Amino acid sequence: MNNPRAFWEQVLARVRDGDPCALLCVVESTGSSPGRAGFKMFVSSSGTMCGSIGGGSMEHKLVELARSLMDQPAVFPFLKRQIHREGEARDRSGMICSGEQTVAFYLLLPQEEEVIRRFISCVEADAQLEFRAKGIELVTSASAPRDPAEVWYSERLDNRSQIAIVGGGHVGLALSRIMHQLGFHVLQFDHRDELNTMTGNEWAHEKQVVDFERIEDFMPDDTELYIALVSHGYRTDEIALRRLVRRRWKYLGMLGSTAKVETMWATLRADGFTDEELARIHAPIGIPINSRTPEEIAVSIAAEIIRVKNS
Repeated sequence: MNNPRAFWEQVLARVRDGDPCALLCVVESTGSSPGRAGFKMFVSSSGTMCGSIGGGSMEHKLVELARSLMDQPAVFPFLKRQIHREGEARDRSGMICSGEQTVAFYLLLPQEEEVIRRFISCVEADAQLEFRAKGIELVTSASAPRDPAEVWYSERLDNRSQIAIVGGGHVGLALSRIMHQLGFHVLQFDHRDELNTMTGNEWAHEKQVVDFERIEDFMPDDTELYIALVSHGYRTDEIALRRLVRRRWKYLGMLGSTAKVETMWATLRADGFTDEELARIHAPIGIPINSRTPEEIAVSIAAEIIRVKNS
């Protein structure tokens, strides 16, 4: 699950109802492993499941293992190594993708409801979870020093990527929705007041009406930021692009036709922008899938961003 708060809230709901949960977390992965470090899922004693540790026969087998041990709390936490290759004498997962992964198993009981609440309260704070042999611990800047050798895996609670969508129209609305669903923290900007597609956008976490001539002043100081320029026209896209292209971002893309891009690039080159700077821009934005509707365009942009994010 991409949204850590939603994941832990589902765990909390089960535990609060007196339904113990086995939490499975991938703490290490190498090669072509279907489950990457940080993948996690839970299975409750009543059979509710959420999340994934890689899917397939391997996941099914480990879920059944967790269920079979839930009446033996003393065996938790423990590690289970999985090797995705044929011919292995031990720890063979049954998959043949050639990688390896190690999964940690924890049992979360109803008496740990308050601990899980603390996890949720710190999702947007400077805090991290450490998965250890003694249990899962919440670590903040005020925590006492710990021995790193005892940590199986650690992660920031707020590990969401951020996307800044410059444009509050129909494409911006559709893109906000899909990026929110993918677990991104969504920022949206437009220069028009009371734009109905922006005021009615329930998917963006933050929305601002700004002057595109100063758009760079409103961007987070984050070199891992994804930016999609999907404003309502050539002029506004060019204004924003000129203000942003000379800073380093994880992704900078602009909506438009090939002809629009060629015309704008010629103008930018004449004004001193280099080929190296222009090459950093994804334009026309998105994976080419002959998209026509705002929703299809949003899918194509999201697909390109996922490709960059996971490369």
